Amino acid sequence: MKCLLETMMPMAVFLAVKALEQQGGPSEKDMKNIQDTADMLGEHGDILLHGGGKKGECADLFNRTAHAIAVLSFAPGGVELFGTKFEGKGRVL
Repeated sequence: MKCLLETMMPMAVFLAVKALEQQGGPSEKDMKNIQDTADMLGEHGDILLHGGGKKGECADLFNRTAHAIAVLSFAPGGVELFGTKFEGKGRVL
C-alpha cells in the first residue's frame, strides 16, 4: 500500500516542473532554495513523514520539497522519485 507522501509528491513535483518550465527554467533563487530545503528536511524531515509540528509546517515543507525536486529535474538526465522520472525542459543552471 502506498503512503500518502508517495502518492501526492509526484503530482506536486509535476506541477512545479510545469511552473518552472513556464518561467524558462530554474532561477538562481530556485537553486538557493534547494539548499534551504535540504537543511529543513535534515532538521524537520520527520514532520514531512509523520505530520505534526506547527500549523502549516508540514504543508510548507511538502511544497518546498516538491519545488526542490522540480528544480533538480532540470539537471541532465532528470531525477527519479517513487518510480516516476521527471525531466524539466528549458534552461539549466
